Amino acid sequence: MLKLENYQDVINKCSHCGNCQATCPVYLEDLLESHVARNRLNLINQVMILKTMPSSSRFKEILDRCLLCTNCTQTCSSKVPVDEIIIAARAEMGKSTLGGLKSFVVSKMLQQRGLTGLMGKAGSLVQKMGVAAREMPQLASKSFDKFYSGTIPAEGEQRGRVAYFVGCGTNFLYPDTGIATVKVLTRNGWEVVIPPGQVCCGIPAIAEGDLAAAREMVATNLKLFDLENVEAVITDCTSCGMMIKEKFSKLLDAEDPLQEKAQALAGKIYEVTDFLQQKGLTDTPAALNISFTYHVPCHRGWSPTVVDAPRELLGTLPGAQLQELRDPEKCCGAAGTFFMEHRELSESIRSHRLEQIEASEAQTVITQCPVCRFYLAAGLKSQQVTHPVILLAQAYENSSQQ
Repeated sequence: MLKLENYQDVINKCSHCGNCQATCPVYLEDLLESHVARNRLNLINQVMILKTMPSSSRFKEILDRCLLCTNCTQTCSSKVPVDEIIIAARAEMGKSTLGGLKSFVVSKMLQQRGLTGLMGKAGSLVQKMGVAAREMPQLASKSFDKFYSGTIPAEGEQRGRVAYFVGCGTNFLYPDTGIATVKVLTRNGWEVVIPPGQVCCGIPAIAEGDLAAAREMVATNLKLFDLENVEAVITDCTSCGMMIKEKFSKLLDAEDPLQEKAQALAGKIYEVTDFLQQKGLTDTPAALNISFTYHVPCHRGWSPTVVDAPRELLGTLPGAQLQELRDPEKCCGAAGTFFMEHRELSESIRSHRLEQIEASEAQTVITQCPVCRFYLAAGLKSQQVTHPVILLAQAYENSSQQ
């Protein structure tokens, strides 16, 4: 359970080594020691656990200005789960920086995304109320679940069966990612099962400290998947993958009957390019004459191979040229809804990433995070931003035309 009381001992394991200082996007932008993970942990301990310091608006601001990018967690020499401690602290404080409307959108709309038009109404409501930033992602005219649902047979000889967890970003913003995922998997011999009734993975809810809503989402999703009859569960989103792999089980009580299934799902979850790279392609794609660069999403630490999978998978395509960024794993500043709440800070963080992308002179930017995709595209003048599986699907289309 993500309860603050469970983290008291682990907070004290912080050795103040400074690794978090070197990797925190917020600290690197404003150079305030108070925004470094080690200081946030110390404040949480003093204010909320030991209660030797009073809470204050500045304390809440310091917790709120965390991207939850997990960079500090991934580089912590003492393996302190900083992101989980901040989530637990936000939950205990009852964090809701944008009030009841935002909580309603996060906890209700994302739980009921299958209802016709509900997400569209949510997006319209948020924009009318002035909650969102001026740069808001536009909902797709047709959500992914209107293209595919149920079981999609493999093409040619079937190698096995996989289930597909469809994140909200793919369903509502970028159905082209989901379409490409299904096409590439089936073309390589995988039968794809898409359980109807899927809801949000819950990561927006835990970022807001709404653990109760997140647990409902976790329970709903776990009940939908038949894990015994699939080799793997595929997601195209690294944030959804992290949530499923590392947080589902922790959101449930130890004695919860769904606990065993949560742990089983964690053992079967793969990001799509990582899965394809590990299993290999049975159908050889055609040439793809394109130069691309790779923005590595922050939520990458749950798989040791997801960082390099797109490089290795697309690197085999004739004509595809990877032009590495100076700092491929640098945060773009989006972080879910962070860019809405902290516009100036977020845009400042993004500006450095945009400079690197433009300097690469690559035609296309690939990334597995739909929020990164939107936020980078909103700041770029000429380069397109897309998911790596879409480029692979394009190469297969080229094969069909030859």
